[in-house]
Amino acid sequence: MTSAYNTPQRQLTLSAELRDVINEHHIFTTRTRMKVISALDNINKDSTEERERSLRCQTIQEILTSEVSYLHQLEVIMQFFMEPLTKKSFIPHTTYMTLFGHIETLYNVNGELLNELKCNPENVSAAFLKLAPFFKLYSVYAYDYKEAMVVLQDLQKTNPVLSNYIADQESRPEVSTKLMSLLIAPIQRIPRYRLLLKQVISHTPTSHPDYSVLLASLREVEKAADHINSLVQDQENMQRMLKLQNCLCGGKPRIVTPGRRLLKEGTLLKVSPHGKKSHSRYFVLFNDMLMYCKMRRCPPTEPNSLRCCCILPLKKCTVDEILSKGVFKITCQNEMLILCSATVEEGEAWISTLKEAVKHYQECRQTLRKDSSSRRPVRRPYSCDISQDDLLHPLKRMKTISKPDSQVLKDSLYPLRSAIKKNEAPSSTEACTTVTSAKKRPQQELGVQSVFSGNVSTNQNASSNWCLQGTQLLRCIASRVTQAIWKHVFKRTPTIPAL
Repeated sequence: MTSAYNTPQRQLTLSAELRDVINEHHIFTTRTRMKVISALDNINKDSTEERERSLRCQTIQEILTSEVSYLHQLEVIMQFFMEPLTKKSFIPHTTYMTLFGHIETLYNVNGELLNELKCNPENVSAAFLKLAPFFKLYSVYAYDYKEAMVVLQDLQKTNPVLSNYIADQESRPEVSTKLMSLLIAPIQRIPRYRLLLKQVISHTPTSHPDYSVLLASLREVEKAADHINSLVQDQENMQRMLKLQNCLCGGKPRIVTPGRRLLKEGTLLKVSPHGKKSHSRYFVLFNDMLMYCKMRRCPPTEPNSLRCCCILPLKKCTVDEILSKGVFKITCQNEMLILCSATVEEGEAWISTLKEAVKHYQECRQTLRKDSSSRRPVRRPYSCDISQDDLLHPLKRMKTISKPDSQVLKDSLYPLRSAIKKNEAPSSTEACTTVTSAKKRPQQELGVQSVFSGNVSTNQNASSNWCLQGTQLLRCIASRVTQAIWKHVFKRTPTIPAL
């Protein structure tokens, strides 16, 4: 029993159907069949080229019509909102500039673009290649757009006269659009250009004389779009970092610094070193460090709701996935964190973001100066009491350098050598005392002996001066005692006169 429903077949063109019939039934000779099939292929090729040419013309026409419509929207803003508000003085000048300060500049740029398009409708690439660098002016409008929307909403709530006036203007038949819908049009315009140019290129053969110019114009438009997006992202990133700075207890540590970007933030479970407990901590990943905090309030959006626990410099960090999905380990010198996420997807996102951040940081540092090797994890209370420079560049601890015995003896004999240079022979008892004390002096007194080596800097503190005077007094007393013992006990006089 055959089914009543058949799968619909792809509809073939007339030339394709004729070629199938000729190949199946062999109604012509070989030479005639080849001629007919070649003619049918040419017809099919011509129809394809004609269709592509038609689609290209439609896309170009859409560019022109959409540009006219966009300029009409800007004219509505200027005619029915900007000009009346300047005359009625409903809002201060600073607020007016925040809302409409860049509309006229954008109108002039796009008016010039429309004139170029009308001069040569078939060659839209030349117009975009000429004016695409000026599209970066949209970044200023995009930078202030969110603030403008917040200001407009606040004005409509707090200023009923202005709110009623805007509602009346929006209801006019010449407008028939909300003011917010008009103000968002410039934000959508540059991405629209990119899509339309890609459609024109897709319907343009590579042999077309304008093909290379179209590619160049698309690259210029994409550069402008990337510039606008990066500027907006930087602004959003800075706003979020300022909010985080406000959430930290006492505003410490200072996280808002030039060049720093926020990459990811969220709550993770931190497993204790013994593995018996886990605590919820708020982690914040920057492009140069990882910070985790204890949440005093949840969610951490209010002031003083986060207390910094530890800061890990990314240069020393390594990330490894352990056990199962969503559990990973971060190692930074002698600090090790075992973290767990709520879901597997979130854990994988953290791992990939951390690895990418560490890799990118190391690549960037290769072209700059070498980092100090003293960077290390910093824990509380230091993280909340010192500046950011101290967090990432902690003070190097003074290293005790042990001197060999020959150097100690050389320093100890310095008074004898100094006296010989001055042609003044010290007493033998002082010389013997000096050598004996050098052999028996413990290691921790080397700092006192180095006072006589002539290497002491001029900025010694009062404590060092006191130690120096005491040592000189003790040596003087020891020398006198030694001379008395040689004179009265051994009945001998020293061969070297005393100083």
